[in-house]
Amino acid sequence: MKREKGSFKKQGIVFLCAASVLFVGCGGKEAKPEQLEIEPISADAEETAASHEENAEDADDAQALYAAQVRHYYAGILSQITAGWQLPDGELDTSSLENGFGKMSDNRFAVTDIDGDGREELIICYANATMAGMMEIIYDFDPVLGELNRELTVWPSLTYYDNGMVKAEASHNHTHGEFWPFALYQYEAESDSYQQIAYVQTWDKELYDEYEGQPFPDDLDTDGDGTLFHISEGAEPSYEYEDFKYNQADYEAWYQGMMEGAQETAVPYQPLQYESYADFAPAYLRLKAEEAGRDRTDTADDLGLLILHEDRFLDAAKNLLSEKYGVELEQPEPNFEEHTVGLVDGKEVFSFTALDAGDLSYSGEKVGDVTIFGIYPGISVDSAWEKLQAYGFYASPYGEAENCLITGDGFGNISIWFSAEDNKVTQISVMPFCVFAG
Repeated sequence: MKREKGSFKKQGIVFLCAASVLFVGCGGKEAKPEQLEIEPISADAEETAASHEENAEDADDAQALYAAQVRHYYAGILSQITAGWQLPDGELDTSSLENGFGKMSDNRFAVTDIDGDGREELIICYANATMAGMMEIIYDFDPVLGELNRELTVWPSLTYYDNGMVKAEASHNHTHGEFWPFALYQYEAESDSYQQIAYVQTWDKELYDEYEGQPFPDDLDTDGDGTLFHISEGAEPSYEYEDFKYNQADYEAWYQGMMEGAQETAVPYQPLQYESYADFAPAYLRLKAEEAGRDRTDTADDLGLLILHEDRFLDAAKNLLSEKYGVELEQPEPNFEEHTVGLVDGKEVFSFTALDAGDLSYSGEKVGDVTIFGIYPGISVDSAWEKLQAYGFYASPYGEAENCLITGDGFGNISIWFSAEDNKVTQISVMPFCVFAG
C-alpha cells in the first residue's frame, strides 16, 4: 500500500437564489389572487431542497477545512521561527536575539488574504535584527498542490493597498533628496508573486548642486521648489541624470493614476510568539476529527480525541478507562510517579507516562470500543493507515520507524506510532508533538 500525505480537494460551492415572480393578466393588469393556482410542494421538491441545503453546508464545511489547513501549515512555519529561529526556506539573522537585544516576540506576523486571491497569506515582519537582516516576507501555501511560495521579500516598511499594490520604502536614503525613496509592487496572479512596477526618488537642489557632474536642471523645475522627481517604471529602475524631470504635481498625478483610488489595507499584525497562533493546529485537527468521525459510532471512547479536547488528556483517559471499563490503575515503580499502567484481567494493556507533553500506549487486545483515532490492537495495518490519514496523519519525514505518523511538525500537533505482526497492529503509542520543541 502506498502511504503518502493525502491531498485535499476543494469541493464545489452551490449557490441558491429564489426567484420572485409577478403574475399579470391580459392587458398588463395584475391578476387577482383567486386566479392564481399554487401547486403543492411535492415530496421530490422537498428532497431536492434538502439536498441543496446539505450541499451548501458541505461546501461551507469544505471551505472552513481548507482555510484551517492553510493556517495549520502556517503554524508549522511560525513554530520553526519561534522555536528554531529559522525560516522554512532560508536563514534568519539571530545576532540580536543571541546577544539579548530584544526577543522573538518583538517581531510580528499576520495571517490574512493580503493579495486578494481568496486564500490567506502569512506575513512575517522580522525587524529585531541588524539592518541587513531586517525583512518582511509574504508566504502563500496552496494545500491542493502542497506548495509553499514566497511572494515578496523586502525591507520591513510597507503600506498595503486593497488593489494588490504594495508601497515599499527603501532601507536607506542614498538619493539626492529628502523625499524617502520607495518602490511599488503589484500582485500578479499568474506567478502568485509581487512584481516591482515602479521606483521613485528625488533630487533637492538645496542639498546637491549637481548629479554625476551635471548641474541641477532649473528649466525643468517649473514650480520653483528646487525639487525634481525621478519616476522609473518597470522592474529595473534607472538612475540617469535626464530622468529627473518631474515636478510635485506631475508626481502626484502619476501616483494617483497608479493607485486608482485604492485604499490602504490594515494588516492584523500580532507578536511573533506561540500564544498568537496556539489554536491554528488544534482548530484544523478538530475539523479533521469532525469530518473523520461522521461515520463512526464509537468516538465517545476514543482516547486520541481526548488530546484534541482535554488539557489533561492523560487524566481524562485514565478516568474514562477506570470508570467505564473497570481498568485497574497502578504505579509499578513507586519512585517513578509519572508512570502509570492500566490492567485488564491482570494484564497490562494501557500505559501512561506524564513526562514532557505526555505519552499514552494501548497494546495486546482491544478493550470494548476503546480506540485511538479509530485504531486498536488487532486492526489491520492498512486499515490503521486509512483511518489515521482521515484524521490528518501522514508518514513522519523525521526518520522514525515505519509506522510512525504525525499531523504536522509545529506546536499543537500529534504523533502516533504502532508496531505490527502478521499485518495486525499490536501496540499503539500516541502523544502531542512538535519537532522544534526540546
